[in-house]
Amino acid sequence: MIWIENVSKTYQQGNQAVHAVKDANLHIRKGEIFGIIGYSGAGKSSLLRCINYLERPTVGVVRVNGTELAKLNEQQLRMMRRKIGMIFQNFNLLMSSTVYQNIAAPLVLAGMPKKQVETRVSELLSLVGLEDKKGAFPAQLSGGQKQRVAIARALANEPEILLCDEATSALDPQTTDSILNLLQDIHRAYGITIVLITHEMYVVKKICDRVAVMEDGLIVEQGTVLELFTSPKTDTTKKFTKSVFDVDLPQELLQSVWRRPHSGQLLRISFVGETVSEPILADLTVRYQLRPSILYGNITKIKDTVFGCLIISLPGDPPAIREGIAYMASHGMQVEVLEHAG
Repeated sequence: MIWIENVSKTYQQGNQAVHAVKDANLHIRKGEIFGIIGYSGAGKSSLLRCINYLERPTVGVVRVNGTELAKLNEQQLRMMRRKIGMIFQNFNLLMSSTVYQNIAAPLVLAGMPKKQVETRVSELLSLVGLEDKKGAFPAQLSGGQKQRVAIARALANEPEILLCDEATSALDPQTTDSILNLLQDIHRAYGITIVLITHEMYVVKKICDRVAVMEDGLIVEQGTVLELFTSPKTDTTKKFTKSVFDVDLPQELLQSVWRRPHSGQLLRISFVGETVSEPILADLTVRYQLRPSILYGNITKIKDTVFGCLIISLPGDPPAIREGIAYMASHGMQVEVLEHAG
């Protein structure tokens, strides 16, 4: 669907070159929701804008549906962009136009007959739940309603791809949830490919299939969202996952564990799916005479998959502990030894 090959983007600021994107390589599949996450200045907006050539890469190739965008003339590029909708953090609405006029604008520019415009705008108003707001102006709307208008406008030409540039950053948590739910509904209904950038791991966790992590213009890690949660490889990814799962135990608790008069180990356990409901820790007691103590626990949902994390103190004889760790691993748990608790 979307191929980004060795793409770099450099801006010139006076005599200084700013390397916003550095040698990026991505393949975004048709029909998936793909996230690009990074802190401010990571280069994610520049990379996103290279997908529809609002920003032309300094070097590298962007292909959409097999078409190399660099080989298109301006007219062909405009036609291609009709199939790539885009929504922005600040909504980008025409403040002197009504909701109806904002949504109709791309259809009118495309030369669609008036009756067809009316039908299409009505469908979109219904889709985003704003049928009663078609005569309102943007200044009369809440932030969430403005973003719904922007989404409807982006969908006007029935695009195959929807680019979302920090689409929820200006919204409160409840409104963010409603917009993410709307994007999921649109994805299910139309099978549209969605590419979104964000600095919020919650957004990625809730709706994305795969994600790329950016830092200082580089893509430092990419994979499924579940892979990044269960096995983050870079410090940047670990910081993002920590925003959802903060597993740093208080020193007071650690010291109380270390003072206990027995040997043992401190373990971090990650588990997904059906493993969550299995009595595996209880089995450690029955099978290996181990007595795990849960120091921390959290369970969340990553899109459609349940994911959990535990930190346990596991006292006992070293051979029994090794057997217990192997038993947990055989049941799909990822086990990491943190410290010796003795």
